[in-house]
Amino acid sequence: MIPRDDLETDRIIEELVAILGNDNVLTSVEDRYVYSHRGAFGIEHADLPIAVITGNPSPHGLLELITNNGIEALTNIDDRGPDSQQRPYIIIDDRESLDAENLRANLSELQEEGREKKRALRGTVSLNRWLTDYVQTKEGFRVNERAGKEKDFCVVQRFFGGVETYSAKGRLIVSRGLLRGGLEASDKVVDILYSCTSCGQCYDQLGEGTLEINNAIIRARREIVEGGKGPRHCRVALENIRGEGNPMGMPGEDRAIWWEEVEERFGYSGNEVVYWPGCSASYRLPGIVQSTAKVLERARVDFGLLGASETCCGLVLYLNGQWDEAAANARSVLEGFSRSVKALVTSCAGCFYAFSRVFSKLGAPPPFMVLHTSQLFEELIGEGRLSFGGLEERIAWHDPCDLGRHCGVYQAPRRVLGAVPGLDVAHSPLSGEHTLCCGGGGGFMAYDIGLAERVAAQKLEEDLAPLGAGSIVTGCPACILNLRSATREGYPGLDVLDLSQLLVKAL
Repeated sequence: MIPRDDLETDRIIEELVAILGNDNVLTSVEDRYVYSHRGAFGIEHADLPIAVITGNPSPHGLLELITNNGIEALTNIDDRGPDSQQRPYIIIDDRESLDAENLRANLSELQEEGREKKRALRGTVSLNRWLTDYVQTKEGFRVNERAGKEKDFCVVQRFFGGVETYSAKGRLIVSRGLLRGGLEASDKVVDILYSCTSCGQCYDQLGEGTLEINNAIIRARREIVEGGKGPRHCRVALENIRGEGNPMGMPGEDRAIWWEEVEERFGYSGNEVVYWPGCSASYRLPGIVQSTAKVLERARVDFGLLGASETCCGLVLYLNGQWDEAAANARSVLEGFSRSVKALVTSCAGCFYAFSRVFSKLGAPPPFMVLHTSQLFEELIGEGRLSFGGLEERIAWHDPCDLGRHCGVYQAPRRVLGAVPGLDVAHSPLSGEHTLCCGGGGGFMAYDIGLAERVAAQKLEEDLAPLGAGSIVTGCPACILNLRSATREGYPGLDVLDLSQLLVKAL
């Protein structure tokens, strides 16, 4: 059970497990490795504890059991002094996990603190000093202001009992341990690193725009794949993309079967603008293709669809850690475009992220402009080519992680929605860069669809449903699919739409 030649210690652990249960007494090397790291980012590594207890053991009298047997009980690894390095110890993690309500309260508190600091600075210091301090008091979740007071927030962590191993910090420590040889690619390490939505909520909390923890996790996934330990869904996605041009394994020739009329009217014929629906919209949400085509036609955009010639952008390969395969796929995709193409427009936030950011990382930058449909719609409205009638509805806008945190596109969809007369747009306090992930991205649905749907249900209950909107509108097919699955259970009257589908109603 425990990698120690100490029968007495083993006996104590067995007693703890008998009283608290296996879920509350963590003895795996991965859990103990995570909890043995000090600091906000787990930079400093101490010796491993013999176990980690989650929750408060005091009511059971377990503290006495631990300490009376010569074992140190710590609530924080920082309390591990240099004079006790040879003494076995147990970490007691009794901190409460954050939920959306805590997160909203923290955001409100920190924003008010930031405003107070700025008001004080304006009246007391020079302009240069004020500008410096303004940058240093960025509104957000500065980790150094709250380190150790509470756990960080992760939309997935709560479904693992709030254990730090499945937190942003825990996954960062595991990623580093795997890359530096401190951990092996065990089944648990694989689960820790693939049960992440890659949403970026964690680095938003840190207030560090350049510290993208999700990218460190994806890099560690690459190490897992190269070692032959990747989950089965990675191999399936690769085989399907190579064989049929989409990760679902649907027949490639049937990509446009649900929107044949659109393809017949707007098939690619040397157009400068290509509309790229993406795999999810093409096969599972053809209404998005139809509505987007209607909006573009109304604005007299000269565009074309590739139809069955369109393939997968390969973002899922990159997210799974299959970087070499993703790079080869990116080059193949770009080679399939005519030189006459000047711009690619996509309804899919994931495809937008792939073409606009990931392809360049893979050494295959697109030779054309890449736009999300919300950006093109905004441009068309500004040029007077697109206008809307009144639409008396209350809707809630959900920022897709791939569109927002990963690509910085927040204002375009808001300006488009603002151009629809009568439309009442509700925004959660946790919107924009603070948006809660719905669980639909990062390859997460392919890894654990059940958990992805639970994350979406959590998002609806805590964040979107309280807004009282009749529809949720977003710009990501993966978000739509996952949120729709969740609405069927608890919110059957709540519709989930693509931005284009809402706009068609107002044309």
